[in-house]
Amino acid sequence: MGDPSADDYNTDMQTIDQYVSAVVEAKSKISASFLAAIDNFQTVVTSASPADAQPNVLGAVMKCGLKFVEKSAVAGVQSATGMDLGPLVDVIHAVSDEIDRATAAARNLAVAQWITSVRSAIVNAYTQDQSGVSLHDQIVQTYNQYDEGGRGGYIGGIENELFAMKTVQAPLVESVEVAMYQEWINQHFNNDCIDGAGIVCIQYGDDGTLDSASVVAPLGDKIAGALNNRMSRASVANLMYLNVVKKVCKGSDCMCFEGNNTVRKAATDDQNQAFMANPDTWKLASQFS
Repeated sequence: MGDPSADDYNTDMQTIDQYVSAVVEAKSKISASFLAAIDNFQTVVTSASPADAQPNVLGAVMKCGLKFVEKSAVAGVQSATGMDLGPLVDVIHAVSDEIDRATAAARNLAVAQWITSVRSAIVNAYTQDQSGVSLHDQIVQTYNQYDEGGRGGYIGGIENELFAMKTVQAPLVESVEVAMYQEWINQHFNNDCIDGAGIVCIQYGDDGTLDSASVVAPLGDKIAGALNNRMSRASVANLMYLNVVKKVCKGSDCMCFEGNNTVRKAATDDQNQAFMANPDTWKLASQFS
């Protein structure tokens, strides 16, 4: 007869192997999504001037994309399963720290150079322990510290984490990009929602027909074009559901909405306000033009 304890040990080691593989796969999926979004964002903004794309602006944009990744890929699974997904949380925090370091160190770099340098730092953070050897060794070392009874509980926790880790899904690249373009607009908002920058402007005629929609920010046309190509895939139904300040006008009467569509500045005419605040009106502005 075989040794039951040896059989249990081998089964536990298989569980640990499966968990480490799931962690490595999840890290690979979310890093691929984030890095692809960065590459596409770089293509759109590479011609920006240093004044418009300062390191603090680009850093904020990158961190906004990262926060979206964390919220969509990790936080949802944590909430649904009650598991902490520690290895994924740790790597996301490491990436955030790398963005902060790159932002603080940037001096007189062109936009493309800055993004390339940040991208390299992000790749380095994501690929630490890419094979999972360190994680595997750490888990086995902890496992070996328990007696036979304690090991069962520890492996039970690993099994629960394994189940949760397998449900992690990388966010759509387009969704991450939309988050980053929104932050680009927000970073250029100067608190003037009527005549300032960092807003989306939607213009209706006196008869209620849509005349135009534009991004009022550096590289506004390019940002608008990128959003046009990504919004549908990112499940953003229309321009009013972008998380940026919106200036909406009917003829010459204008009002402003916050990113969450609460009213920032009212219209002068109640009927115009009712029109501009109507979700049916918002459906008319699904693309920039």
